[in-house]
Amino acid sequence: MVKLVTIGFLGFLVLALLCIAIWSRSSPRLSVESEKLLQDALKAPLPNMLAGESAYAQSGALRIWYTLKQPLLVSGQTVRGTVLLVNGLGSSAAFWPSEIYSPLLKAGYQVLMTDHRGLGESDPLKDWSTDNSYDLGDMAGDNFAVLDSLGIDKAHILGLSLGGMVGQEMALSHPERVISLSSVMSTGYFDDPEIPKSSDFQINTMKLFFRYGLLSSEENMVRLMVGLYSFLKGDQDIDIQHITFATRYELSERNGFNHKVPDQQSLAMQRSGSRLAMLPKLRVPVFVVHGELDPLLNIAHAKKYAALIPKHESLWVQGMGHDLAPAHVRRWMTKAIEFMDMQQ
Repeated sequence: MVKLVTIGFLGFLVLALLCIAIWSRSSPRLSVESEKLLQDALKAPLPNMLAGESAYAQSGALRIWYTLKQPLLVSGQTVRGTVLLVNGLGSSAAFWPSEIYSPLLKAGYQVLMTDHRGLGESDPLKDWSTDNSYDLGDMAGDNFAVLDSLGIDKAHILGLSLGGMVGQEMALSHPERVISLSSVMSTGYFDDPEIPKSSDFQINTMKLFFRYGLLSSEENMVRLMVGLYSFLKGDQDIDIQHITFATRYELSERNGFNHKVPDQQSLAMQRSGSRLAMLPKLRVPVFVVHGELDPLLNIAHAKKYAALIPKHESLWVQGMGHDLAPAHVRRWMTKAIEFMDMQQ
């Protein structure tokens, strides 16, 4: 009897694993062209993704890593100011594409990039738990600590998704230190009950994890990251070469991926709650950018919080998803720099 039960259990387990394997492979495959780009980027020499003056700032008990890129100035030019880039959920500074920082450098701004706590080369919070966690205010404090260590009194902030939420926290808590905020594909309240959520991203993330995340290898991690970005894209191609290089760089030249951090950052968003009631009092000028095809944060988020900010401009990008497709980035970065220039 015991033998029959054991055989039955093993049979069920094999069937379940087979079903999971088939289900995980139902995620869309890369096109032939995209597959070639990925393979070429896997074989190519790895560039330095984070050239610049790099160091650590102390934020409480944590060391926060940063790099500062200087503009190439012609004779008689001076640095126009500092732009602090705050990246999205689970993304270190290595994932910033040149389409964002190069135009800023060309415009005369120095560009400051940081690693979120627990990502890249920044320290993780030891003994993190739901009872010993952090919120967006703490993450804002990490970035102020970097500015303090460099003696920078005020800066422009450009934040993506989660980074836009951190930027809002910075602008609300210390408006005198924020010249302008560019809040890109972000929200004033992630858990807004008035705006429907889609579970498609979580489902596709699970599929990709079962397909590529169980066996650790450089190529599997690259395919996982490219798959995530592919699901979030709109009507333009993502930069597969950049995503591949950034993933390889994170694995071979830095501390690798901390897979606990996305859950920690999600809890930080939940703990921080809504900023909607505070935004009408915000004194900082804000440029709100959002894609009309965003599958993760519905554009209704952006239209809702932008309308509450007294000094704001907005750009709704047709065809843009929750991604950094170069074709779309070039368009909104031009507008973002114009917006920063007006606040100087």
